[in-house]
Amino acid sequence: MDRFIKTSNGGNLYVYDFKPSDDYCSTVFLLSGITGINHHAEKEIIEQLSNHKNRVVVIHPRGTGYSEGRRGDIGDFSDFINDQVEIIRNDKDYFAKQHKVLLFGHSMSTAIVLKVADKTGCIDGVILINPPYLLKKARGMSPSFRQYLKYAWFYVFQKHKPVVNMAGDPSLIENEEDRKESESRINDPLLVKYFSMYMMLESGKLLNSMVKLSKTAKYPLLLIYGKEDSIVDKRGCDMIFNSWKSKDKQYELIEKGTHGRSTVIQAKEIINKWIDNIN
Repeated sequence: MDRFIKTSNGGNLYVYDFKPSDDYCSTVFLLSGITGINHHAEKEIIEQLSNHKNRVVVIHPRGTGYSEGRRGDIGDFSDFINDQVEIIRNDKDYFAKQHKVLLFGHSMSTAIVLKVADKTGCIDGVILINPPYLLKKARGMSPSFRQYLKYAWFYVFQKHKPVVNMAGDPSLIENEEDRKESESRINDPLLVKYFSMYMMLESGKLLNSMVKLSKTAKYPLLLIYGKEDSIVDKRGCDMIFNSWKSKDKQYELIEKGTHGRSTVIQAKEIINKWIDNIN
């Protein structure tokens, strides 16, 4: 089922609601990063999280996918977070407390998950896949000196103009599976490609706050890291896990997991068991 929800800020946000049956166990909110999410392309992950017994809700954040809003920029970054907090708080399961409410994030969206959970309150648990608190020196990831000068100019004079290409160059990705995944994303019309310097800097602040948010997290955690992730440094995942306030936490390493969805797919049994135990 899909629908549009009008937030208090006046924007219409698209929400995809996958419910396997009326007698479901938990509700899992699958959150995305600033590039957004194509729920059609993530069908396998949605069905995996559902496991024939959980409701899965996918939000297209403001300015992405089918939702309203300017692509690649926003007047106030807090609106990007507050929209999703509002949708979760007004959800029937959060309001009635009849089902457990869980948040799922992969890569950059793990920072969104932590911030949303912190502002929402009363979350029953989160799943973080390859949280990018620390990054490796991956080929093609760092801007050139010329690009730094360009971005500095735009930040001073046009900080709300989308100029930074977040899609990158898939040809530089060494892992074949991740490369194909990146190629499919770069041509996806529902995903945002270019972002303003304002969006980039605010996103960076959010990523840098992950350990701080972990120190106040009172809800259960499942953290999963793919050992073949060429982008995320495991030391950052260690820091998040070790800082986590709740004692109810689990950390799993996926031997052949990459940065992309392969880690999620290979961790299927771990994720399903963890969700079952939350129930």
